[in-house]
Amino acid sequence: MSNRMNDSMGESRTTLLRVGVLVMIAALVATAVWLGARGRADDNGGTDNASGGSSQSKGQNVSVEQVAPDTAPADGVVIPTGAEVVDGHPTRFPATDLGAVALQVEVAKAQLGFDYDQAAAVAGLYAAPEDKAVFEQRARDAVALRRQQAGVPKEGDVPPPASYAVTPIAYTLEELDTGYYAVNLLSYVTLTTANGKVSDGLYAGTQLMRWTEVDGVGDWRLVQGSDEDIDHLVSQGQPQAVAPGTPEYKQAGWIPINGAPQ
Repeated sequence: MSNRMNDSMGESRTTLLRVGVLVMIAALVATAVWLGARGRADDNGGTDNASGGSSQSKGQNVSVEQVAPDTAPADGVVIPTGAEVVDGHPTRFPATDLGAVALQVEVAKAQLGFDYDQAAAVAGLYAAPEDKAVFEQRARDAVALRRQQAGVPKEGDVPPPASYAVTPIAYTLEELDTGYYAVNLLSYVTLTTANGKVSDGLYAGTQLMRWTEVDGVGDWRLVQGSDEDIDHLVSQGQPQAVAPGTPEYKQAGWIPINGAPQ
């Protein structure tokens, strides 16, 4: 593998809280491995993180059903979908631990390109109301970094063939409290620069999800988490970005997602 990039697990908590690591929304802990670059002509299809100031949320220890398997099924785990769609994005995920994974998957899949407003809108849709402004800013910071990595202007239209796509392929799950989870997601990433250089990579990022009632409606939401929670995640270490089928992948405990490329 070439162009290996690993983010230190010993980064300061300030950085972990405020900076979107690499190209995803607001990952608390993240690693990436770039698998190599190719010209766009060689591409065989590649692989595919609202204001509402009056909203009131409650997320205190709401029990959810635990349905996630302890070991990986041979054909992977089927991730549930949302019961409703808002602006093209699923919402109202089931009140189960896999519902938290489903939210993380949708956050990753929504990382489509280089539009600041689109990224902030997605972050605002999926964040707890009290953390909305923080996640919106992290999303904008992630787009700025993505534009830099793709070699396109910081503002304005993005010239073709520059593009960015994420395909979630596996997850791990840790219950931090009742109705409160750390979800780790492993994804394939394809970044195409303005000059046509295509880089394929693996990305692993951690998000905190809490089952939250907003205006009386329950759903999974992105939350910042406490300093204690983040210290716990950093100190114990999170699964690394490693390729499926390797001993390291199995050792990390990654659970494959049904239908995802492996």
